[in-house]
Amino acid sequence: MNKDWNLRKEYAVDYLCNKAIERRNLAPFPSFSSDISSFAQEFNEYYSDHFGFRELLTKLYFKIENKINKSASFDDVTIGKDGWMFLGGVKPGYIEYGDPIGDAIHVNLYSDKELEVFAKNIAQLNRWLKNKGIDYFFIVAPNKHTIYFDKMPDYIVRQNPYSAMDQLLAYLYKYTDVNVIDLRPALNGLKNKYQLYYKTDTHWNYMGANVAQFEIMKRIEKEFPGLLEPYLLSDHEFKNLNFSEGDLARFAGLEIEEDNPYPVFKNSCKQHNEETDKEAAIVYTTICENQQLRLIVFRDSFFKALQPYFSRKFNSVTYIPGKISYQKLTKYIDQYQPDIVIEEVIERELPYIASP
Repeated sequence: MNKDWNLRKEYAVDYLCNKAIERRNLAPFPSFSSDISSFAQEFNEYYSDHFGFRELLTKLYFKIENKINKSASFDDVTIGKDGWMFLGGVKPGYIEYGDPIGDAIHVNLYSDKELEVFAKNIAQLNRWLKNKGIDYFFIVAPNKHTIYFDKMPDYIVRQNPYSAMDQLLAYLYKYTDVNVIDLRPALNGLKNKYQLYYKTDTHWNYMGANVAQFEIMKRIEKEFPGLLEPYLLSDHEFKNLNFSEGDLARFAGLEIEEDNPYPVFKNSCKQHNEETDKEAAIVYTTICENQQLRLIVFRDSFFKALQPYFSRKFNSVTYIPGKISYQKLTKYIDQYQPDIVIEEVIERELPYIASP
């Protein structure tokens, strides 16, 4: 009896959370005293609001699954429309994984002081590299929630007209000369033509990475004309593979297959890895001898899908996990003498303050 009551109580809390997120009263069940046309319209409104029971049934399924498989979890996954899954939960106080749902509804924001400090530190880094003859590029990989917000549940609504990413990029554009690359316009422009992110994973797929790399390469080519040839792969240059390793599906205790377009590179260099040191499994360098520019990338997991594109376009690319640190930066600059340093971070890291 207590367990049954606890489940009911939890579902009630979830319902109230959804209501609180929408900031409006949900449509009540229509009165049977209504005439038939009014009843039909009122019932449709009620159904639209309360088909959240789909969420409850899904949640119940995952709870049962969790009893069988202790690694399963629903709290970190939000189920959207058409089979789309999103990282993060909606319960009050949720802070895991940088609270990407909070990012999506624009409640995790910078203060004016934080923006000022970030800009000051990143501008200092840019000047330091420029004095060494190195170009610096700062890139934020958008959360799936940002590009496919229309696939999120209807009860998730934005609370502010701008996000932390909007704040940061606008501030950097205005007050610094850092090469900042906003990938959102290109991704939004093609998201209805191609599926650019996995439905069951937090990351963009190789098609999304194709769009992203093209935008990045175009910006780099402006600074190094004639030394780089940006190229956007077309549909027929991909082969379709199965993808069943989605981290979100795994969190939810499910095994779901989906299409995975993988790029096919023809007449490209035969790039190979060069082991740098005992950390080669973490920090590694790819070599493409018929290219010219040398690159160092400070990255997170989103850059994994970009690597097949970048490793074929640069003479050397050294991939370093995490944000820039002075120790790592000086070490690999001395070792590889790069022309370019890229720092890529995922949107859910925002708001954070760049180190001086």
